[in-house]
Amino acid sequence: MVKAAVLKAIGRLEVEDFPRPEIGSKALLMRVELCGICGTDIHLYHGRLQVPLPIIPGHEFVGRIEEIDEEARGLEVLGHELSEGDLITVVPGTNAFCGTCYHCRFTPQRPTLCQNRRVLGVNMSCREPPHLYGGWSEYVYVDAGHWWVYRVPEGMPPEVAVLTEPMAVSTRALERAFEPGFPTSDEGFSLGSTVVVQGVGPIGLLCVAAARLMGAGKIIAIDALDHRLRMAERMGADHIIDLKAYRTSEERVAEVERLTGGVGADVVIECAGVPSAFPEGIAMTRRGGRFIEVGHFTDPGGVEIRPHIICWKDIDILGCWAYPPAQFRKALKALEMGMREFPLEEFVTDRFRVEEAPEALRYAEQRRGLKVVITP
Repeated sequence: MVKAAVLKAIGRLEVEDFPRPEIGSKALLMRVELCGICGTDIHLYHGRLQVPLPIIPGHEFVGRIEEIDEEARGLEVLGHELSEGDLITVVPGTNAFCGTCYHCRFTPQRPTLCQNRRVLGVNMSCREPPHLYGGWSEYVYVDAGHWWVYRVPEGMPPEVAVLTEPMAVSTRALERAFEPGFPTSDEGFSLGSTVVVQGVGPIGLLCVAAARLMGAGKIIAIDALDHRLRMAERMGADHIIDLKAYRTSEERVAEVERLTGGVGADVVIECAGVPSAFPEGIAMTRRGGRFIEVGHFTDPGGVEIRPHIICWKDIDILGCWAYPPAQFRKALKALEMGMREFPLEEFVTDRFRVEEAPEALRYAEQRRGLKVVITP
């Protein structure tokens, strides 16, 4: 039997036993090493995203191959041969899209828009066999014909590899600032750009690191928690804005303007997931700048904005909905590069066993650590 934490209803997370599945064609069984608790998981628990319950949460996972079908051995996306014992990570969203919805037909270059996309740990019900479709479990069942499997680079520990999925989110957020834009005309993100990151939880911290790796000139991190702000400085932030010291939106906007010579930031990335951060981030963006919204994967409510400001500033506002499967390649490369510069191995601050998943979720919701993980 396999233990897994199951979200059975809104606000109801329980630990259950499932039969260990037999491996089908092109499939593998991954023994979980670590699975992160993401803000999305907390929102799922509170019912802020409609999913087919019950589910096993957990989409940020890394583990070792326990069993593998012969047809799956050659399905690692970069061409590596897969074997038992290999440390792997898996893109939670399917790589085989439905092909029939509007977006698959007319915007195939944006696979995350598929209306029928299946995501491990998010919208895959555990009701039917093989059940194990989420990372808050001792094992995850992976159909390598439908989910991209990446072998973790040699020398990268699980504590860093578990950051692949959030790093995919963060690197794509920065890449959204590349387009549309002409760096030679001082539009979009380019070498030397000033970047503000609103909210430096794990996604925001990795945005800071990604911005530094990509050549940002000045990085400003905003948060209220001391341990996050300290880590932001270690991840490459040049300046921090502590919400305890700058209590109002007006004070924080004024500080960004002071740090940017009265102009505002070239790029602002909203990672807080708090609706009030949206108009505040727009206010921090310079005229002709770029505002990237990445923090609202689920819906915690709305906020009032003034459309005139958007028009007067002539800014680009770009949403960021997940990432294409190929983003994991860039994320793993960014983590490899970042291991030489940043304390990535210190991201995982708290570990809970599968049986302790309800307690782990409450702990993560209190924002007491950086990256809280489930581990068998």
